[in-house]
Amino acid sequence: MVTINVSAPILRDQIRERLEKETSMKYTYLGMIGAIEMQFNVDTEMDGNQVVRLTKRMIRSIPYGDIIMYRVLIDGQFFENGPVYKEGDPEYKATRPGFFSK
Repeated sequence: MVTINVSAPILRDQIRERLEKETSMKYTYLGMIGAIEMQFNVDTEMDGNQVVRLTKRMIRSIPYGDIIMYRVLIDGQFFENGPVYKEGDPEYKATRPGFFSK
């Protein structure tokens, strides 16, 4: 099980619908964790980096998916291929939307 965060300013409903329809991996929508950031649990045996790559391919497959700006990260990452911080680490809280605006 991998938790990922998908940020997209537009086409969120289409992205969510596409991911929830996927049959090779089960995406469970957990909710919005920010104004533009959705969170999903992905039931799979793959590691997080593989899940991120496949999720990006799925987003690109929707209409206009290859031209919109979006970001897919493992929950607790600042940037792709960076360290993954867990809840309880001081850095983890900084990965939450709105942390720096307070």
